[in-house]
Amino acid sequence: MVSSLLDPFFRQVYGGQRWVLGLEVAQAATLTCRRLREWGCPRPLVIAARSGLGALPDAEHAEVHLLNRPALPMMEAIHDAEQALRDLPADVLAAVDRFDPDGSARALGAFFSDGRPIAGRPFFGRRPAAWRALEDKVVVDAVWDAVGIPRAPSRVVPLDDLATSAAHAALDLGDGTVWAGDADQGFHGGATYTCRVRTPEEAHGASLHLATRCTRVRIMPFLEGIPCSAHGIVFPDHVVVLRPAEMVVLRGGPRGFVYARAGTTWDPPPVRREELRDVVRRVGVHLRRELGFRGAFTVDGVMTRDGFRPTELNPRVGAALGMMKHDLPFQALSDALVEGHVPELDPVALEAELVAHADQHRVASMGISVDGPTLSNLERLVCFRDGQWSEAVGDEVEGKLTVGPGAGGGYANLSLSRPPVGESLGPRAVAFAAWLDREVGSTFGDLQCARDVDRA
Repeated sequence: MVSSLLDPFFRQVYGGQRWVLGLEVAQAATLTCRRLREWGCPRPLVIAARSGLGALPDAEHAEVHLLNRPALPMMEAIHDAEQALRDLPADVLAAVDRFDPDGSARALGAFFSDGRPIAGRPFFGRRPAAWRALEDKVVVDAVWDAVGIPRAPSRVVPLDDLATSAAHAALDLGDGTVWAGDADQGFHGGATYTCRVRTPEEAHGASLHLATRCTRVRIMPFLEGIPCSAHGIVFPDHVVVLRPAEMVVLRGGPRGFVYARAGTTWDPPPVRREELRDVVRRVGVHLRRELGFRGAFTVDGVMTRDGFRPTELNPRVGAALGMMKHDLPFQALSDALVEGHVPELDPVALEAELVAHADQHRVASMGISVDGPTLSNLERLVCFRDGQWSEAVGDEVEGKLTVGPGAGGGYANLSLSRPPVGESLGPRAVAFAAWLDREVGSTFGDLQCARDVDRA
């Protein structure tokens, strides 16, 4: 297999080097530390803002230092962690110096990091500011227009009542509009600063929420269809494009959307699938030509009755990339490409292999932040019966549901062992939120899933 040629490449790029990992949640380092050890690295040092759901790296694979930052909502927790990593306490700085007395270590961080040094150690895979700027939802429409990609109409306006009301009235096609805030105070994702607006009351609530960190907003019509994305990986002479993934975004809650991660179970019609993959390839070629872009990116949007309509570009590894082949460290590959290291393999063959593998091995991994006090770890084996999740045994088991501590207090994960090939995960995600309301006291309430308009 072509992907097996990457192991010697990773050993060459990463092996023998000391690594400092700076992350928001310590558990995110567990697999990376194990891989670094396998590639011949000394035991890494991990600095994390807080602990979360799952197993911490063990002592054999990492030295772990927790900053014990307070629980915060998802995006606030991410930005709080990034700031905390730039202002480390004296005892942690001393630990880094003991670990790396000659200052030769390099730093690795989360996919969203801006790439500043950690404890004075330079960041490996730092993306230039011009690349990171593309994640701002108020500027990305210029990319679609430059590439000639069909998109929904939109307006970027100041966040004041007169401008937003006029834009909403002009763009509402009957199902309301979607407001996405700017990224002047840092990137945001997971629908945290994206709101659905149908009524004056929802407009007022959206304005109040977005004003906490934004001054401008992109307004576009609400698009009926499946939220989805596809990844590209930019090599010097080819853009590897992978299969579509569903972005599991439920409807409801105080701002109109609840993000529940991603999966690869859903299949759009073949012509729509190739339409999305063609969009990603054209965008990747454009980014490489205009900005010298390298590494991974995603194009996100909605698969509507009229075809794919893009809504955002993430110039980084996205939530679903690891689902394409679980044993391939895509973040390490992307970081290496960003740094100018190119593996000696045929990227066209790599693309074919990864697409075929992802089509054969579907993945469903839903996750929802649960606000409130930190929750104790809870695990249940479950099955989907009569539209809801219930405890299961033996052959009934379809997945494992886990609830525990998270950045905002609690986090719940549902991984399916028997994913439904071809189908949207929406109904199962709605039932997941209902289970959390019923069993752990969350307050998601009445949520709905997106409609697959090609099957309606």
